[in-house]
Amino acid sequence: MKDDEIAVSFSKSFIRDRLTLPSTEGGSYDLFIIEMPDEEGDERKIKRTFTVPESRLKTDKKYEYIRYTYLKKDRLYRVMRALYDENARSTRVEETFEMTGQEIHDVFNRYRNRKRQEFERKFESQETKEGK
Repeated sequence: MKDDEIAVSFSKSFIRDRLTLPSTEGGSYDLFIIEMPDEEGDERKIKRTFTVPESRLKTDKKYEYIRYTYLKKDRLYRVMRALYDENARSTRVEETFEMTGQEIHDVFNRYRNRKRQEFERKFESQETKEGK
């Protein structure tokens, strides 16, 4: 990892789909659509997504279900909320905006921290019930 990059890790369940797009050299390349978690209090049916080239998506050596990629900290990445209708083969874009690699990283960190706190509260409440 370089100084201007940041590692973004997530469960493989956040990988929504794989796209194959034509390249300018006449071949094609694959992109993975990565779903981002919602912020606390902002639960929506259509999730935010960003894309990662197949070659940049890696699997954690210790945990097979964890994927990661390196993003440039200050580079702007296109993030969108879109709904793909497979039957009509169309995409309805709800919103498109840009986020830096650091901001995307922070969204995943806040999500992990929120889930950890929920688990700890649940665990603490079970301990107090058993202690009585």
